[in-house]
Amino acid sequence: MPVETPVRRRDAEENRARIVAAAREVFASAGFGAPLDAIARRAGVGRATLYRNFPDRFALGAAIFESNLAALEALAGEHRDRPDAFMTLLAAMVEQQIEAHALIPALLSSPGATDLQLLVRRVTRLLAAPLRRARAAGTTRPDLTLSDVIAVLAMVSAVVAGDASVKSRRRRAMRALELLRHGLAPRDRVDARRASR
Repeated sequence: MPVETPVRRRDAEENRARIVAAAREVFASAGFGAPLDAIARRAGVGRATLYRNFPDRFALGAAIFESNLAALEALAGEHRDRPDAFMTLLAAMVEQQIEAHALIPALLSSPGATDLQLLVRRVTRLLAAPLRRARAAGTTRPDLTLSDVIAVLAMVSAVVAGDASVKSRRRRAMRALELLRHGLAPRDRVDARRASR
């Protein structure tokens, strides 16, 4: 029986990474219904290689979500114990929503939705400690909960849904987040801003 060499394994991992990166770009510009052939071409691989790694677009979408979550976990590690970690993570999540605006609604309706729910739970666990530190540092209102944060992310998601332009999605999402931040800030800061006008 032939033994898979480290070089072949590395090639396979690189192919998979290129496919995920290409899918992120194609889905961002053309939506979740974009042809998988376009993703294979962007990644520089054949259709057989794409389907060997991802049997359907839902598997590919879940891989993008997993990759995004891994990036958030790395970011959380870099900002561990910093009071600005929560806002840094929130901004990164909004940026991911801008890029993958159609991904979550599509995945929630997919046969693998249960696996996606596990990833969503990882997101809430990821935010729990940074949110506690932000509340303790007074950089968010003291009654802000994880459910509130998930609602904020859902609001931003609704703002960018259906907009085909990445530039327009970014502008709309940043404006929505700016408005929502007034609700995230401690009340005394909001009151101070009003008093200074």
